[in-house]
Amino acid sequence: MSYKADIVIIGAGVVGLAIASEVTRQGREVYILEKNEIFGQEQSSRNSEVIHAGIYYEKDSLKTRTCLEGNALLYELCERNGIAYHKCGKIIVATNALEAEELEKLYRRGRDNGVPLKMLSRTEMKELEPNIKGISAFLSPTTGIVDSYSLMRYFLGKTRDNGAQIAHKTKVIGIEKAVDGYKVVVAELSGHSSLLTRVVINCAGLYSDRVAEMAGINIDEANYRLHWCKAEYYSVGGAKNRLINRLIYPVPMDISVGVHVCLDVNWRLRLGPLFYYVNEISYKLSDSRKRDFLDSSIMKALPFIEPADLQPESASIMAMLQGPGERFRDFIIEHEYNRGLPGFINLVGIETPGLTSSLAIARYVSHMAGEIL
Repeated sequence: MSYKADIVIIGAGVVGLAIASEVTRQGREVYILEKNEIFGQEQSSRNSEVIHAGIYYEKDSLKTRTCLEGNALLYELCERNGIAYHKCGKIIVATNALEAEELEKLYRRGRDNGVPLKMLSRTEMKELEPNIKGISAFLSPTTGIVDSYSLMRYFLGKTRDNGAQIAHKTKVIGIEKAVDGYKVVVAELSGHSSLLTRVVINCAGLYSDRVAEMAGINIDEANYRLHWCKAEYYSVGGAKNRLINRLIYPVPMDISVGVHVCLDVNWRLRLGPLFYYVNEISYKLSDSRKRDFLDSSIMKALPFIEPADLQPESASIMAMLQGPGERFRDFIIEHEYNRGLPGFINLVGIETPGLTSSLAIARYVSHMAGEIL
């Protein structure tokens, strides 16, 4: 059976759902295709749930621009719609002279990006966080945490209210160019079917490079091939969550921001993520990397956490454009007109700060779709 649509969105993670809630405003026929049993089962529900401020990324990059805009939009949306969040702020702390030097550079980058930051004296640091240890630090007051599940549920409700349809357990297996659009072939429980659509928006997350490949893009030539990076989180017991008042981060010394304090909206305390590249999707977890957590730089800033407090809790997989040893890569959000694919919009490598940026990305992509339709 074939269906006709104006827009097909592949992937019901937080970005796909945010885009759906935006593009359905004008009464279009919109379908969301999701291979899993329910929305947001991969990157969108397996993360630190941090509302980022925009400190780390290259100035004028899509990551920075959408993060800054998305930060403000997300707080406003949560406040207006009763979605749980805490605008708790975070402190980035240096524990030695080398880190202190890098902290100054990071502070200048964040300020240059337009992020409101405050360098702290040791007295101020102790007043804000009496139980952490460090030689210098700065405060990011616009960093926070959000209930990502409730946020996605809000986007889904809004999308359905606007008339869009979501198909779970529906895996895209082919994309063919058609007259004035695309034929999207899917596998579902009842067999194979297809949709004819004018616009395809690829929000397939971990598999977004493969979806791009289905449309005929050489992902190596386009530099779209993704690298899977596993992230492990450890819970911290012993009521140690009462000893901190906000998120605590180390000074990043490589491509990752490093293992840091993760809090959820119920103030449950975790440490993570510990990143390492993998070749397969597996969320299995053991305590084999506990020593890596204990050796991470954040532990020097948290003397109240003891080895016995740490227990493996969860794992996630992130889709990274940069491979091991490679430098910063920006989000890819591209209408592929110049590759002979008018109406095909690619979102590839939407990892951190994708959750924070989701509303800004949705507006950006909605404008692209509006120019096509």
